Amino acid sequence: MPEEPGRSDVELLLRLLELFLSEPLRKARNFWRTIPDGLTFAELTEKYPQGTEGFEHIDTVLAFWETVGALLKKGLLNEELAFDTFLDAPPWKKIEAAALSLREQRGEPAELENLEYAYHRLVDWKARPREQPGQPAPK
Repeated sequence: MPEEPGRSDVELLLRLLELFLSEPLRKARNFWRTIPDGLTFAELTEKYPQGTEGFEHIDTVLAFWETVGALLKKGLLNEELAFDTFLDAPPWKKIEAAALSLREQRGEPAELENLEYAYHRLVDWKARPREQPGQPAPK
């Protein structure tokens, strides 16, 4: 059974929420929704070259989710609390083709691995039974 979140878990989650709702990340997330799914890294950088506002928005979203994934992987962010709140949508599926092609191109298997980790942990989390309002907790 996962450990109950403590005060430090709540403080970290609230700080992440602050970042998530900040103006730069809000703009980046809005832009992110306009990016077509399934682009390779080459297609992504052709459409949004380094140095453009689009590239910076992509980088901002990826940096946020890489950080969340790293915190989850190291056990510094409580999964139950994270996924039960606003951190329930790591954008791995949108960027998967680009991440895999980037790994191959650079020969670097660690590229965006924390984002991928967060996504797979979310999939596992969603598959677990949940307590329903008015129902006893699942065993």
